[in-house]
Amino acid sequence: MDALSTGALLAREAADSYRVTHVRSRAQLPETFAASLPTDLFDEDLTYPGHTDDVRRKLAERSPVGVVPASEFGVEVADELAEALALRGNTPSLSSARRDKSRMMEVLSAAGIRTPRQLRADGAADLLRWRRQERLGRVVVKPLDSAGSDDVFTCDTDEEVTTAFDRIIGKTNLMLRPNESVLIQEYLAGDEFIVNTVSRDGRHWCTDVWVSAKTVLSGKRKVYDYEDLLEPNDLRLEQIVPYVSDVLDGLGITNGPAHTELILTHDGPVLLETGARISGLANPPALDRCTGANQVGLALDCYTADARLLLSRPLRYEQNEHARCVNLFARRAVRLPACAIREALQDLPAFESLRFRVADNEETRPTVDLNSSPGVVFFVHKDRNEVDRAYKVLREIEHELL
Repeated sequence: MDALSTGALLAREAADSYRVTHVRSRAQLPETFAASLPTDLFDEDLTYPGHTDDVRRKLAERSPVGVVPASEFGVEVADELAEALALRGNTPSLSSARRDKSRMMEVLSAAGIRTPRQLRADGAADLLRWRRQERLGRVVVKPLDSAGSDDVFTCDTDEEVTTAFDRIIGKTNLMLRPNESVLIQEYLAGDEFIVNTVSRDGRHWCTDVWVSAKTVLSGKRKVYDYEDLLEPNDLRLEQIVPYVSDVLDGLGITNGPAHTELILTHDGPVLLETGARISGLANPPALDRCTGANQVGLALDCYTADARLLLSRPLRYEQNEHARCVNLFARRAVRLPACAIREALQDLPAFESLRFRVADNEETRPTVDLNSSPGVVFFVHKDRNEVDRAYKVLREIEHELL
């Protein structure tokens, strides 16, 4: 389903052993993501809306091994198809809770899992009234259903809340859906963590955990600077991993990959969101070096009859090397000098890979969120000092070229 962005890696992995039939969950896909579809791998490329019965019939005739949501776009339709074809999948009744951030928190809160205070509203006055009632200073205002930190605002005043609401409401988001309501949540203080997992029949494997560093480039909007792979014996994981397992159970994620973001507050972990799909950090070669396996490869084992690779793995990853995933920052509009950036990084001992989000020589725009970052760089090395050194060199290169 919707093998976009890092979901294309999953399609390539599957194509090594299986015939891949691709299903699009919507007739139109965002141009930003559509270019990443590896259409050359597909035995057939089907569109689900308007062709529901035909798609189900064709898939049933192929006796598929599994229906895999490769990106955020395909989560709900993958649930629907897996149930229709009697294949491993996730609880269909909770499908919307795995996409709608408001319903997600409501379902988890009802299950006794700690979540942020929140309100879903379609008017700015309601957001302001709720903020006063809850006696909150800093809050977060965002769409109910989007991705990649799209229109996520941190607000300290009523004016900022109103401005954020006006920026979000009525806009077509990255999922190509109109923002008919807006979500306001309490601001959570603490370090942010990314937890990637795979699940099979309700059993959860933690494949990699990252701690995020953010920075402010302009105004007040924080952007993701970099993520460091957390050592598997880090004591913070003793709180984080059980909490994430409870979240996955609460959202009915019993099979397949998941990508969870949370804040570790002084009172413990609190969820930001969980996506029932491959992580945007997915980088199989880098993770193979660091942990001996990767979420992409292990995800296929969640659906197949032969799951030897997954079942032989410990429930928590092991670590062989250090890793840092760095988002590139564009501070002005320039033609992306892709070759110059790659050449400047090539000789760094920690340099592992570079993936651009825009084409070479295409004009960049100033970075305000993940979607406006022109690319991502992976550094991997046994010596953490080499990773730190490479990061500093990268930021110097970036100031000159971007």
